This record gives sequence, structure tokens and C-alpha cells, in this order.
Amino acid sequence: MFLIFLQQVIFMWNDGYYTDGTYTYGYYRALSPFYQRYCLLANGFEAPDPGPEGAHCELGFGQGVSLNIHAAAVPGAYWGTDFTPAHAAFANSLLRASGANGAFFDLSFAELLERADLPMFDTISMHGVWSWISSHNQDLIVRFVRSFLKPGGVFYVSYNCYPGWAEKHPLRELLILKDAYARTGYGTDERAAAAVSFAQEALSHCPPRYKDDERLRGTLERLKKLDPAYVAHEYLNRDWNVMYFTEVAERMADAKLDFACSSSLLDTLDALEELNVPNPTWQYLNSFKNPLLREELRDIIINRQFRGDLYIKGARRLSFEERCRRLLATRYILLQKAPSPEVSVKGYYRQITVKPELAQPVLDHLRSDPARPRDYLDFASAHPELSREALTGLLLALVNGGVIAPCQDDETAEAALPFCRRLNSHLCREALSRGTVKEIACPVLGLGLGIDRFSQMMLHFTLTGQDGPGLGRKVWRELSDRGQNLVVEGKMLNSEQDNIAELERREHDFLTLDLPLLKRLKIAPADV
Repeated sequence: MFLIFLQQVIFMWNDGYYTDGTYTYGYYRALSPFYQRYCLLANGFEAPDPGPEGAHCELGFGQGVSLNIHAAAVPGAYWGTDFTPAHAAFANSLLRASGANGAFFDLSFAELLERADLPMFDTISMHGVWSWISSHNQDLIVRFVRSFLKPGGVFYVSYNCYPGWAEKHPLRELLILKDAYARTGYGTDERAAAAVSFAQEALSHCPPRYKDDERLRGTLERLKKLDPAYVAHEYLNRDWNVMYFTEVAERMADAKLDFACSSSLLDTLDALEELNVPNPTWQYLNSFKNPLLREELRDIIINRQFRGDLYIKGARRLSFEERCRRLLATRYILLQKAPSPEVSVKGYYRQITVKPELAQPVLDHLRSDPARPRDYLDFASAHPELSREALTGLLLALVNGGVIAPCQDDETAEAALPFCRRLNSHLCREALSRGTVKEIACPVLGLGLGIDRFSQMMLHFTLTGQDGPGLGRKVWRELSDRGQNLVVEGKMLNSEQDNIAELERREHDFLTLDLPLLKRLKIAPADV
């Protein structure tokens, strides 16, 4: 009886959201105010930089990794809430480490709406929340955005969508069914494993259209390999509201929001050699002037199952010429650690290889002075054979592929530098004992940069004056003291010799490939 009462109490405060365990420590660049402005520019929308006086909010921030990285890397005041107290506690520990300007709470959306001390926000963002909460909570979010987003402000939302989830919907029902009505375990690992096992067993008794569906079976096999925390939070919530794009857009209209664009730069490249859709399909889509109709039709054609969308409270369009000029005036930096003979772009429809005679001059422009971000205004004038439309399209393809990246201006990067250094020092020191956060903050990019635990450990030694040869052995001493071994291609390395050999290989890559990039991005000082 007490257990039933306890479950009812938990259910009241979590409103049906899975709270038996904490969420993963993921990072999502689409939540960065700087990256959002670049996406809007790429799609031809005006999105002024609010500067250090800007205010930004994230709803349902999980562990707060993205929120803290952006609070350090993009100047401004950051607010956020996630009603799981353990999430808020971890997020605030990172905030204390960086010293950035932030206020993070463990409030529900209803409680946040009641606060009298909130500013008007330049951006409000939420990732992985909308589809997993009740319709009532969705209404509260719409009210919050309408009340607290400035005119001209940006709202980012991501969600599971149709038609891509239509054929998988029965699978989600199987995963939640036993957990909701015949649960046998209560920890995250137990519940996730039991849900997947039950779904596999039940699927074997289903009609052939489900039982023989290789995609459903493949999804279940992938779920077995994923972090149980992700599986539980993704599939074991009471609410799971998959929507078509236009359904979400119509809800956002109640907050006076105009749909602007997807947060995926890949979606800006439809005109690039049948990358995303065949040419006749692209022409067909462009025959429709209504952007909502065109966007949902596109989802149906590519069978999209997840969206990340940017909305503006009062959207203003740039002329085509001004869009191109601003994209060329943006400064970029090379992220490629070593020259590659070709540049490929994988789209929804097919993968293409960019012609070397097009890609190499664009990359050589940055390679000529790799430590300094550069714009492409003079380059465009010196290469009249490459139209501005083609050049901007190529730049967007290279950014989408992670080959180059847009940069903040020098003044902004310098203002962010001390906060990034303090946060990164904390994360790299934490990596000595555990590898929970796989990103560090970059003041040049206004983003997080992915870096594995062992590279973080080597960066820790480098930043604390313990650089030079022997980084791999230093990492091994920390690991061995904790009884930890490396795992390579799914196999644990058991001998000290094998672990040291692998770490020395990684040390070589760190010193020759990673560290030069970290210096260019001002994550590591130039003199280390």
C-alpha cells in the first residue's frame, strides 16, 4: 500500500514524465543562440545578435550540458528549468565552475510561468521535450513563449514527427505496454531492458506485417546497445505526442510565432545536384508558395521522423543578395584536422562528392592562414567563375559536414574565453575519474566541441603544465589507479602493455591533430 502511495506522489510531481533515473549527458548545437542565428541567415532571415545584454532560456534542459556550454561560449544571461532536481543540481555545478551568468531551476513549466523576476528573452529553446509531455504542458509552453519572447526573438523546438514515426508507432506502444501495466523492475536499466525484451517477445506473435518488418527488428536491436537512460526517457513516458509539422506550426501561431526554417543546414541544400530530392521533386515542391504546405509535403516525401525547427516572433526576410553578402561576410575557420582528397555530402536522397576544383580553392583560402578566421568577400571577387549562390551553397555544405565552421567576432570570443577556460578545466579534471560529458566549450565557435574522455584527460595535463611526451602513460596511471581499462572495438584491453600502446597511439593523434585544432579554436593557449 505504501508503494502504491509513493508511486502516486511521484506521478503528481513528474506529471507522467520518466524520473526513475537521470537523463543522458548529451550536447545539442541547435540550442546555441549563435548557431541558431547562422541557420536563420542561411535561410534568408534577419536575426540580429543581442550581444552580451541578451537573455536566453532553455526549457527542460536535462543535465544542462548544452545550456552551460552555451552560457560560457556565447555571452549573455541564461535561464533554464528542468523539474528533475538531480538535473538542476548537476547543471548548477557546471555553472559554478564556469562562473557564467545563469539561473537554473527545478521548476515545472507552470511554476516558471508564475515567477515575477523573469526577463524578456531573445531566445527560448527546448530539445527533446515537446513530444514527451502532456497537451496541458504544451499549452503552458505556448503561453510562456507568447509572454516572455521578445518581438524578433527566436524559438527553437524539436520533436518526433510523422510520417516517419507512423510505421514505428506500434513498437513504442509495445515498449511502454508492460512497463505501464505489468512492471517487474524499478531501476532505469531494469525497466529499459524489460521493455525491449517484452517488445521482442510480443513482436514474434504479431501479424507478419510487424513480425517480418526488418526495420522494426533492427530498431529493437539498436535499442539493446543504447544507453538505458536514453531508452527509458525516450520511450517510457506516459505521454508521447507525435505530430505532423503543420500541427506544431499551428500551435506555435498561438504564440505569435512564424515558422522560419529547420535547424538542419542539410535542408538548405535541396538545389545541390539532387542531394535531398530528385530535381523534378524539388521543382514540384517549389511550385507551392505556402511554406507550411511545402514543408510538410517535403517531410512526407523524405519520410522524416524528427524535426528541429526555428520560429521567429515577427519574421523579417532578407533579400537574396543581402543573404549571400552576409554569408560571405561571415568568418569561417577550418575544422579539418588533416587535408582530405575529397569532400562528400550525404543527403536524404543520395551522397555526392564535391568537385575538387570547387572545394579545394575554398578550403585553401582558410588553409593559407589556419589560425585566423576569414571571410569570403575578397575570395568571391577573385573568383568570378563561381557565382555567389554557388559559393554560399558550398560554404553551407562544408559547415553541414563539419569541415569548416562559422565563427563569432573576436570581441565576442575574447569575452567568452575566461568562462570557457574555467568550464573546460572543470570538465577535463572530471574526466580523470569518469567520462560523462563528451564536449567542451569553444569561444570561437559559440558551440561545444566533441572530444572523448582520453583526449580530455590529455588536455587536462596539457593545461596544468604537465604537457610533453608521456601523456598516454599519465592517462594510464589515472585509469589503472581506478581499476579501469580501455575498450577498443567492443573488446576490453586487459594487459598494461596493450593499454599503454593504445594510449600512446592516441597521444600521437592528440599532439599532431587535436591540439593544433584546440589552439586554433582558443580552447588551448597558443603557447602550450
